[in-house]
Amino acid sequence: MEAQKSDRIERQGLGLVTVRGEALGFAVREQTNSDYGIDAIAELIDNETATGQLFAIQIKSGSSYLREIKDNCYIYRPDAQHVEYWLGHTLPVILCLCDPEKEIIYWERVAKDTIKSTGKGYKLAVPQVQKLDKDAREDLKDIVTPRIASNDYTLVSTEDISHGMAKRYSIRVALNRPMSKPELAAVIRDMTAKTAKRRYSRNKMVKGRWGEADAHVVSTFIYGSAADEKRNNYICRSLWIDQSLDDEYAPTPLIGEDIGDGIIVNWQQSPMAELSDSQGDFNKEHYLDLTDPIVKLVIESLKNIEKALQKWQSGASSEASFLSETESSRQYLSNAYDIHADFREPPYECHDLHEQIGIMLSFAHNIVLYHTERGIAFWANNIRLRMTTSALGNASKHLERIKYEREKVSW
Repeated sequence: MEAQKSDRIERQGLGLVTVRGEALGFAVREQTNSDYGIDAIAELIDNETATGQLFAIQIKSGSSYLREIKDNCYIYRPDAQHVEYWLGHTLPVILCLCDPEKEIIYWERVAKDTIKSTGKGYKLAVPQVQKLDKDAREDLKDIVTPRIASNDYTLVSTEDISHGMAKRYSIRVALNRPMSKPELAAVIRDMTAKTAKRRYSRNKMVKGRWGEADAHVVSTFIYGSAADEKRNNYICRSLWIDQSLDDEYAPTPLIGEDIGDGIIVNWQQSPMAELSDSQGDFNKEHYLDLTDPIVKLVIESLKNIEKALQKWQSGASSEASFLSETESSRQYLSNAYDIHADFREPPYECHDLHEQIGIMLSFAHNIVLYHTERGIAFWANNIRLRMTTSALGNASKHLERIKYEREKVSW
C-alpha cells in the first residue's frame, strides 16, 4: 500500500510540473522509456512555435523531500550515480521538488556549481524563493539548449532505404564548425524533424507506396567536416523510430542517450578516427573472411527465390508453393540482414563494399517482408508478386556492384 501511495504522489508531482510548465510556455513531455534520472523533457515554445530548445527535468514529489532546510534552501541529497548522469547529460537538467498539497514547485539547475560534495556524498540546495511560477520563464529560457544557425552544418546526402512496411531515411550531416554536445543534439533534432517530413523516394514504386506519408525511421550520421564524411569518420549517430511503427518492421533499437523527441544518440565516435590503432586484427582480410560466405549464401538464396518466382509468374505454381520452396532462403535473407545491421565498422578500404552489401540486403529483405503474415494481409496477391519481382531485380543489380567493389578491394 505504501508503494502505491508513493507512486500516486510521484504522479501528482509529474502532473503538477506538466501543467505549470505548459502555463509558462514550455511543452513538457514525460519520458515514457523510464530514462534513468530524468522524468520529463521540456521544450521552449515561442510565439506558438516549437523552438527545439530543451531542458531535462528530474521530479521529486512529497513532504519527505522538503524536510531538510538550511539557509532558506531545501537540501536534496542525490547519490553519486545520479550526479554523474546529470552532469554528463546532453541536455541541461533541473531538479523540481514538489509539494502536491500546496501545489508549489521549487526548482534548481543541476550543474557543477550547484552540486556540492560533502565528502561522503553530494547535496543540492534548492532555494525556497525559486518557484516554478510566472516569474520562472525567463530564468528557464536561459537554461535551454542553444539554437544553431542553418549555415553551421550541411546535409551531405539523403538515402531512401524504405521497404514495404516502413518509410525510412538515412542522412549524413557535416559540421561547418566545432560544436559542443548540446549543439550537436540540437542539429540532430532539427535534421531528424525535417527529414521525417521529406517526400523524396528512390523510385516510382516507393513513391507509389508511401506517397505523402511522413517517415517512420530516420537515422543520422554526424561528421566533423566534409573531409571526415568522405572518410566515414563520424562523431556520433542517432536513430528515431516512430512509436506507431510495429516492432516487426522497425530496425534494431540504438543503445545510447535520449536527447528528446524519442531520438537516441550513440556518442561513440567511428573507429575510422583511429583506424591504424583501433582496427587491430579486424583488417581487410578478416572482414572478407566474414562477409564473403554471407554474400555467397545470399546469392544462392536469391537464385532459389528467382527459380520459384518464375514458376509462380508463369502460373505453373501457386504463391503457397513459392512460400514453401523459398522458406529456408527467405529465412537466410532475414538472418543476413540482421547480421549486417549489427556488423562492426568495416576497415576503410572495405567501406564501399560494405555499403553496397547493406543496400543489396535491404532490397532482399523486402522479399521477406512482403510475405510475412502482415504483408499477406496488407497486399493483394498480384501486388505481392509484382513487388517481389521488383525487389529481386534491385537486389540482383546490386550483386553486380558488390562484385565490382569486391574486385576493387582485391587490387
